Amino acid sequence: MHTEIQIQYSETERALSKLRQTIDAWNTTYPKQIGGANELEVINKLNELNEQCQKMLESYQELLMENQAATQLSVEGMEETDRTLSSTMTLSR
Repeated sequence: MHTEIQIQYSETERALSKLRQTIDAWNTTYPKQIGGANELEVINKLNELNEQCQKMLESYQELLMENQAATQLSVEGMEETDRTLSSTMTLSR
């Protein structure tokens, strides 16, 4: 059985570009401190949780950026391979 994989490069590029713009525009800021000088234990715990959430969102955003960049490189590599194979096939005819 013959199966051909076709990549729509322009569509893929648009999707990756949109993903990158969305990641860049994503606001990951959380309130640093709430309660001011209030020393209630619940306020302290909430501030700790907010800090953890902030770090988690920043890590997730970084991971998305890395995945987007890796995908971009893969697509570029596939496109280059397609061009090389096409040139080789044309020359061998």
